[in-house]
Amino acid sequence: MNSLFVDPKGQLDDIIIENEGTSPLLFAFFEDACDRDIRIRVKGNASVKIALADFSRGNGETRVSIDLDEPGASAEFHAAVLSSGDDRKTVLANCFHHAHHTDGLIENYGIAEGNSRLSFLGKSDISKGAYGSKTRQSAKIIVFDEHCVAQASPILCIDENDVQASHAAVVGKLNEEHIYYLLSRGLSLADARRLISLGYLKPIESFFEGETRNRIEEAIERGI
Repeated sequence: MNSLFVDPKGQLDDIIIENEGTSPLLFAFFEDACDRDIRIRVKGNASVKIALADFSRGNGETRVSIDLDEPGASAEFHAAVLSSGDDRKTVLANCFHHAHHTDGLIENYGIAEGNSRLSFLGKSDISKGAYGSKTRQSAKIIVFDEHCVAQASPILCIDENDVQASHAAVVGKLNEEHIYYLLSRGLSLADARRLISLGYLKPIESFFEGETRNRIEEAIERGI
């Protein structure tokens, strides 16, 4: 399986993870934004670690569906998204627990600048009979400018009692105390904003390597 997809278009259907151990599945968007559908199915005792870095420009919705089909299946999804100018971007990430003792994690981090709109949506769904499963979902967006619109709306759908489930969402401006601290150390306002933002977006680089990692680093530096 090719674990790295750079600027895929349209639909990537039924990427199947079935080997024991952890498989990386990496997506990087640099060109014009567009609508994308990604469906991943994880079999018993297999694990997948998914990273999505979106530094494209324009309008688009990325829909990710993760199906944990058999006992012992697990998945992590990590996204970092920059929305600037007049961009309109949505990441819709769903994790479906179809079997018992499955484990799902969704983490989304984003920055909205200019007149852009950024939304993190999705749900973690534990079906009846999927006992002993764990699901966690979080979404955090920094809003740079007053005309930005940001939305973080994780949803839990639980139809079983013996499970662990949690979700969290944070949308807000840059922390004024952090800004003040950096200004007191001699940084300009622009540099202070940039450093704080790097802390949100740069961790996604750790999932990538080579030319793709370099392109992500350049996109972060250029974008903020």
